[in-house]
Amino acid sequence: MDELLRNFIVKKWKIGKAQFTFLDMLLAICITGTGLMLRLAVVGYTVTDNQKIGAMLIDFILAFFCGGLVYDYTRHRNKAFLTYSILVIYPTMIANSALWGQNSVYSVFFFFAGLYYFVKHIGTRGKWWGLLAIAAGASRAAMRFELSGKRLNLGWPNFYEIIGKEAFVELFNQVSVLCLLGLLLTMAYVFGKRRVEITKDLALRLFLFLALLIPYLAPSMPAWAGLTADIAALVYCMRWPEKFYVPMLHLIVSYSAYAYVINGETKLPMVLYSVILLLLMMDTGAGIYREIAEN
Repeated sequence: MDELLRNFIVKKWKIGKAQFTFLDMLLAICITGTGLMLRLAVVGYTVTDNQKIGAMLIDFILAFFCGGLVYDYTRHRNKAFLTYSILVIYPTMIANSALWGQNSVYSVFFFFAGLYYFVKHIGTRGKWWGLLAIAAGASRAAMRFELSGKRLNLGWPNFYEIIGKEAFVELFNQVSVLCLLGLLLTMAYVFGKRRVEITKDLALRLFLFLALLIPYLAPSMPAWAGLTADIAALVYCMRWPEKFYVPMLHLIVSYSAYAYVINGETKLPMVLYSVILLLLMMDTGAGIYREIAEN
């Protein structure tokens, strides 16, 4: 009986290309259950808000996709499972779905599903389907974007924490959007002009950089504007473990933004979080520059 039980525990099961043991499956069930219980503890055990239910469901699907993305980059099943495990208990993901029921997670899902499909088919025409999914997520996010007529900052510690978020609001909230669009188009032009080859690694670096840049310069950014960069920073760290400080620092900033909206105050000045984001952008941008220069 002991031998039968031992063989059952160590036996490898296979679904498609994925192999797992009984203990792997048990661990996956436990971490999924933990993520579910954490969300129920926040939202309450009697969930009546369909928007929150949908957002929480997408959390788990998104975590699974990101685990697959990490596996595609690293071919390391433990890192892939660790990514899934961390994301299902990520504080900002739980707050975003269970606390507010923000359906911004749907846009984030399109972003990462698109990135996953892009890197899987980067050398073929199939990559355009990934770019289409990313464009769909961006379009959905743009439709929900509204300029504030009172403040340049609605919770996310962006650039306007440094220069002032209540001065020249009507001027800045229009000019800054045009400047951001101009900067993005300039980047696209330079990459096209230099015929830069978008590799898998460069795609991930660019994805994180844009996830940091856009909410940093765009006005009227809410507290959950950093959710995409939160998740991208974790994938980035799994690909380059020496960059462990990127998801750690960004999660501190992101969670502090949520705390600021809930409590109206933070332990540290919001301007300090803006400086941290600026340093993270510079660090990520330097990685992009080095990779392009080496190629």
